[in-house]
Parts: sequence; C-alpha cells; structure tokens
Amino acid sequence: MKKVLFITLLSLFILSGCSTHEQIDIKSPSYMYSENSEIGRNVRVSLNGTLNKKDDVFEGELSIDDIVFKKVIFTHNTLLISYEGSKRTVLGDIYFDKQANQYAIIVTEPELYTKLTHAKFQNKGLVISSPASSLADAKIIEAKLKAME
Repeated sequence: MKKVLFITLLSLFILSGCSTHEQIDIKSPSYMYSENSEIGRNVRVSLNGTLNKKDDVFEGELSIDDIVFKKVIFTHNTLLISYEGSKRTVLGDIYFDKQANQYAIIVTEPELYTKLTHAKFQNKGLVISSPASSLADAKIIEAKLKAME
C-alpha cells in the first residue's frame, strides 16, 4: 500500500513539473497615453488566463476599466485578438514579457479607442503599458518590450 501511494505521489510530482500551462493573473498599475494627443491617465487593467509555455500563447480574459473581453488570445509581438462567440475582433498589437509581468497594448480598434478616450478615433497611437503609473514609466516599458525578440 505504501509503495502504491509513493508511486502515485511521485507520478503527480513529476507530471506537475512537466505542465505546459501556467496560470497568469496580472493586476498592476497601468497607464494609457497617446503620442499625438493630450490623452494620458491611469487605467485599471487585468489579464487572467493561461499561458501555454510550449508556444507562449496566452488565452484568457482582459479587462480595461469596465470593458471586459471574456476571451482574448495573443503571443508577444502579435495581434491582440478578442473572440465573442464566432465574432473575431483585432483590438491592436500586444507586447508581453511573462518573466517581468509587463505588457504594452497598442489599441487600433476604433470602437475600443472611443470607449477608452471618449474621443473620435483618428488613427492615433493609443498605448496602455503595465506596470506603469506615469507617462515616463509607460514609455520605458513600451520601448523595452518592443525591442524584445
């Protein structure tokens, strides 16, 4: 009996170390700004989901202030895609560093831009960086993440 229990526990331990998925739950200060306008303010952003470590694909929920996207999928330096049923929406580009829990989102979707800024979309670069609580912090994080390969 002890031998069976030992083998079972050993197997569970080995399998848990081989998991290809990692739970992600990031709720840190975020700053939103646009280079071409006076937009600049703190926003509440959270990422909650699973990162497939094999191919670095995140799948989960993204919320920005009171706007919630139940299913988003992305990997570093790709499109940030939201799914609502069969509807697919490209929200923008995303740069993500799991080790540092940092990300920068470049919002290009007109409806989201308008909801966040309360201004008409004019194809201006709207950036959300985290963790950041100032314009200077947000720009540093965005530049660092864009330089990552």
